[in-house]
Amino acid sequence: MSSEELIELTEILNPTNEPGRLTLIHRFGATQIAEYLPPLIEAVKAAGKSLLWCCDPMHGNTMVTSLGYKTRSFDDILDELEQAFAIHDELGSI
Repeated sequence: MSSEELIELTEILNPTNEPGRLTLIHRFGATQIAEYLPPLIEAVKAAGKSLLWCCDPMHGNTMVTSLGYKTRSFDDILDELEQAFAIHDELGSI
């Protein structure tokens, strides 16, 4: 999702910018969160939008074994969570 799309959606779903009305669940994965999350946070802050962020590290870190089973690495899950907290802290987001 682009920053522009996110801002447009927040305006549609929360036209009065009511705090606590919208929660965005991000699922980037440990290898992509540092690239994609900061621009979204910065766009939301610049637009003055009220948004609660939630990290779902399970879906972005799914891999398939050689036998076809979906699984996840605990280290990747923890890495994404730690990065999410660090990024939000660095950008002054909640």
